[in-house]
Amino acid sequence: MQYSLLAQIFARDPRKEVRFPDVPLDQALAVLTQLEATLNELKAAPPPALPPDVTMEAMPPVVPVPDELAAMDGSLAGLATQVWRARNRIIDPETGEPREEMRRIHRHIEAAVETFTEMGLTLKDWVNQPYDPGLPLKVLTFQPTPGIERDTVLEAVRPTVIWKDRLLQLGEVIVGIPQSPEEKTQ
Repeated sequence: MQYSLLAQIFARDPRKEVRFPDVPLDQALAVLTQLEATLNELKAAPPPALPPDVTMEAMPPVVPVPDELAAMDGSLAGLATQVWRARNRIIDPETGEPREEMRRIHRHIEAAVETFTEMGLTLKDWVNQPYDPGLPLKVLTFQPTPGIERDTVLEAVRPTVIWKDRLLQLGEVIVGIPQSPEEKTQ
């Protein structure tokens, strides 16, 4: 039995498939017609008038976001990702300290990370944190892992990048899931 992608997206647990209840076609068409009629009424209504004490000159100007700024978001996220990757290669995963041959470079990478922090840029990789479907993450795979009790982020491929409360990049991670009883006995 195969379900739609929409059913997968709205599932509480993305590893399980769900099925939405069937809605009679006549009922769905009636609701759609009603929505279209309401929308047409709203379009035909005149725009609300401004109060007499508010003039157009008193309102702040609307400044559109230039395309250059939108393009910069992707570049900034890419730069942050490369600094994050360099930082992870310099640090020894067992000790958490920079490797001896990389100590001089480590200072510069840490300075870059501090500069990102001063700019309001946050890098988060979520490694060893409990996984929640509401996190700003894209799960590349769910992997059965011995010794864990709940879904946990095992590895990050890309960090989540946030700039001043604005999501620039979703993190990409591998999530470990508890083994099923059948897998434990094997």
